[in-house]
Amino acid sequence: MTDNNKFKEKLKSRIAKFADKKRKLWFENYIKHDTKFRGVEIRTITTELKDWYKYESIEQFPLDDQLNLALSFFEEDYAEDKLSGILFLQLYLYNKFDYKDLLLRFESIFENGYIYDWSVCDWFCIRVLRQMIKANGRKCAEAISEWHTANNVWQARCSVVAFTTLTKENKYTSLLLKSNAKLIKREERFAKTAVGWILRELSKVDKQIVVDFIGENRPYFSRESHENAIKYFDKDEKKKMRELLRQS
Repeated sequence: MTDNNKFKEKLKSRIAKFADKKRKLWFENYIKHDTKFRGVEIRTITTELKDWYKYESIEQFPLDDQLNLALSFFEEDYAEDKLSGILFLQLYLYNKFDYKDLLLRFESIFENGYIYDWSVCDWFCIRVLRQMIKANGRKCAEAISEWHTANNVWQARCSVVAFTTLTKENKYTSLLLKSNAKLIKREERFAKTAVGWILRELSKVDKQIVVDFIGENRPYFSRESHENAIKYFDKDEKKKMRELLRQS
């Protein structure tokens, strides 16, 4: 079995050399949630991860050991370390396992509270879950969409955010509307903002879908999520939608 701590410390040490206090403070002020940052850019983390993967011959480890190592990075305190786990999954592992097995393993990340802010959550959605949907299609999409029932707000958020840039075709629209209907009724800010984000993307394809959804769920929208949803509407359309929201 791989000594996860040994190999994690080697990569963490590589990344820590690029820590920047000014960038750290900016990230922590912007992200909030008490998330800790070193202040290292994503492109630097990616470069160091690739070099570490090659130098330590990680590709020779059994795949299960590689997966355990990747997931162990989520246990770390710094966002950059969690991102290392995300990049590890994206670059080397997400397409080497049955998606059902991966999703089952991923659920423990949320159960253990290892993802607790929107930045890490959205990195995970865009760099891992979205790639899994693209690689595996409808069945995988349905499984991720079902996360809208999760008690954990970040896991529930994934059921929507994982589909960003996948809204150009209508094959996932029904799944998104089902997830949206659940998330918009939650009290948490980042459940509602996920809905606003994906509606904004859907509006690029069909504004009427967005109009209808907002009409059916007006009482549950925050101003923030509503404004995001109508971002690409023209001036007159925005005025009309804002008037409808005030009537709720």
